[in-house]
Amino acid sequence: MELEIDAAVQAKLLPKLGPDKRVLLSYNDGVGPYSHHGLIALQVDFQIVIIAADMPMTDYEASLTTNLGTWYVKGYSTSLLDERMRLTLNTTYGTIQLSGNEMIDDNVEIVDASHNV
Repeated sequence: MELEIDAAVQAKLLPKLGPDKRVLLSYNDGVGPYSHHGLIALQVDFQIVIIAADMPMTDYEASLTTNLGTWYVKGYSTSLLDERMRLTLNTTYGTIQLSGNEMIDDNVEIVDASHNV
């Protein structure tokens, strides 16, 4: 699976990233230490979660190739994703959109959990 991150989204992410960080494209279904809203599982809801390299990733056993390096996902959440995807900024609303063949999530939140060690 491939994820292209446009320049506007990169500008939001790059200040939060570094060699001591990992990035998760986390399906927000209440499963795992970085997903806290199981009730949202009734709809497709993804978050970009930034964690420290030494934080646990037990639920994130699959990966995506992105133009910012490897990101990790819950294996079962790949059924909601497409083989080729994009993260773009909706400039009207200032929201990050995840799309593939069609819209997957029109409001992807960035969560920096790297300080929650």
